[in-house]
Amino acid sequence: MDLRTLVLNVQEYVRQRLARYIDDLSTFCAFETFTFHKAGIDQATDWLATRLQALGLEVTIVERQEWGNDLLGRLRGQGDSDDVVVLLAHSDTVYPVGTAAARPLRREGNRLYAPGVCDMKGCILAALYALEAMQSLCYRPFGELRFLCVSDEEINVRHCDDLMEQVLHDAHRALVLEAARANGAIVSARKGNAGYTLRAYGRAAHAGVEPEKGRNAIVELAHQVLQFAGLSGWREGLTITPGLISGGSATNVVPDYAEARFDLRFLHLEDKEATEERWLRLLQQQRVPGVRLELEEDPHLKHPLVCTPAARCMAEQAQAIAALLGFPLEHVLTGGASDASYAALYGVPALDGLGPIGGNDHSPDEYLLLDSVPPRAALLAGLIASPPPVEAGAEEATVIHRLH
Repeated sequence: MDLRTLVLNVQEYVRQRLARYIDDLSTFCAFETFTFHKAGIDQATDWLATRLQALGLEVTIVERQEWGNDLLGRLRGQGDSDDVVVLLAHSDTVYPVGTAAARPLRREGNRLYAPGVCDMKGCILAALYALEAMQSLCYRPFGELRFLCVSDEEINVRHCDDLMEQVLHDAHRALVLEAARANGAIVSARKGNAGYTLRAYGRAAHAGVEPEKGRNAIVELAHQVLQFAGLSGWREGLTITPGLISGGSATNVVPDYAEARFDLRFLHLEDKEATEERWLRLLQQQRVPGVRLELEEDPHLKHPLVCTPAARCMAEQAQAIAALLGFPLEHVLTGGASDASYAALYGVPALDGLGPIGGNDHSPDEYLLLDSVPPRAALLAGLIASPPPVEAGAEEATVIHRLH
């Protein structure tokens, strides 16, 4: 079967089943899948497992004691046994328990509204329909397809690291099921993301009687925050955002402790490392003598997804498929992070933003465009059916750097 025939058939297959898609999505969005609500995530994962098993995937539920369970589905193809394609998804959402019950799926014209409808239940379901359409055509030109759905994407405390390594270490390509940009663009590059905590330890004293005996941790921290944030933009695409700050115990006490938390976004790992080196030098330029400073990096670094030659090849494949379907397609860089960072870590070429079009994520107005589901499902099917851009391991994996 040629690629044009495949994608047009998949698009029509999904288009004819949009009413069923809406019913399925209503069921999926009704699960309360707040990251910290294990019971709800497990229910959604079991539902997803049943759907994948019906499509012929061998499904493993990875049991978690404190967190929601993860899911790994495998499907043998008819093609080169070494061609491994991975679909990456997440089941968790940011909405507290009770939100799904209070705001069930509703349709307003071409828009579907519900908690998690765009990020990313509608995208997961579109992928299921793409696989269903391919199965109906008996067309599986890949060696093996792996469908990984984890339950911890929306937080910085990750439990899925080992599972990601197991799934991605020998993969040829990864297709990340996050939603498309608002204009339909896919994502070929993402900034890396790291978090830091800067702590200042001073000395307490009475602010009125003997302030000279104190060492003001807040004053020193404020000085360092301005120095740190002043480096934002010193390298292309690099941003530094002080996001949280706290300190002190009372206004009549010279504060002996203060801390600030920073968000760092960067295009290349070397930009992150160079910024850390400059920060360490700035820590030597103190305003308040006697205050001790400590800088700690958060444990979960999100690696930048770089548009390598292999990734660019995949993006060009996507553009060619979109042309067959009759719509233009851009591939872009975004500053937001996703699980594509794991693909980057293991040197696996990846594309992101392959789900339907939607927006207003993490808000009461989160939506998905219904008419984007058939063409985006067809686009995904076309990419699954396309040959891998490079041999496994040809992309150089990066090494996690820790700040001490």
